[in-house]
Amino acid sequence: MDWSLVLLRTALAFYSLGFINSFIPHLARLKTARFTPCLAVVGWAAHTGALWALGVGLERCPLGTVPEVLSVLAWSAVLIYLAVFWRYRLEVLHVVILPMVLVVLFISGLLPEELIPVAASLRPSLLRLHLTVIIFGVAALFITFAASLAYILLDRALKAKRPGRLIPKLPSLESCDSVGQMSLLWAFPLMTLGIITGAIVSASIKHTFWAWEPKETLAVLAWAILAVVVVARVGWGWRGRNAALLTIVAFGAVLLRMLGAY
Repeated sequence: MDWSLVLLRTALAFYSLGFINSFIPHLARLKTARFTPCLAVVGWAAHTGALWALGVGLERCPLGTVPEVLSVLAWSAVLIYLAVFWRYRLEVLHVVILPMVLVVLFISGLLPEELIPVAASLRPSLLRLHLTVIIFGVAALFITFAASLAYILLDRALKAKRPGRLIPKLPSLESCDSVGQMSLLWAFPLMTLGIITGAIVSASIKHTFWAWEPKETLAVLAWAILAVVVVARVGWGWRGRNAALLTIVAFGAVLLRMLGAY
C-alpha cells in the first residue's frame, strides 16, 4: 500500500470539507465556522504523514522538485494559518487559505494521476459535473457584476445630485452591496470547485492535473482575482465603490477566460 497516496487523499478530503464548511457561516448568516479549524488540523496531520511517507519512499527530503516544494508550501501555509487563527481568531483565514491550498496542490503537478481514479465510462459524467459547477459559478458572478455595476451607477448619480429617472427604478446602495457580496460568496467556492474538478478531468484524459495551457493559466488568474475580492470584502471589510470596482475587474478576467475557452 502506498501510504503517501492514502494520506494525501485523506488530507485533500479534509481540506475540502474544511473549505466547504468555511463558507457556510457567510451564506447562512452564522457567526463562526465551528468545525473548519478541526477539519484543517486533521487534513494537516494527514498531509504531514504524506510528506513523511514520500520522503521515506524517495530516500531523501521531499524538496527536490518544484511540485514537492509547492506541496511543502501548502503544508506550511496551513500550519501558519492554524497558528494565527488560534491566536487571533481571524475568520477570514478560513475562506482564503484552504481554497488556496487546494488549488496549489491540484496545479502543482505533485499529485499522481491515480489520486482520484476515474474510469473511462465515468469521464463524461465528471465533465458534466465540472461544466455544471462552472456554469453556476459564472451565473452567480454575473449577479455580482450586475449588483456592482448598479452600485456604481447609483452612487455616481447620487453624488452628481442628478439622479434623474433612474433612482426610483434602482435599489438602495446597501441592497446592491449586499447582493453583490452574497452572490460573490456563492461564486468563489463554485469557481474553486470548478478548477478542482477541471484538474481531475484533465488527469483522466491528459494524464496530468494541469497542463499550464493559456486557457488554464487564465482560469487560475481569474480565480486569484476573485480570491482578492473575497479577502477585501470578508477580511478587510471593503464595501461600496472600491469593492464594486474590484469585483468588475474580477468579472472581466472571468469573461476573458470564457471568451478564450476555445
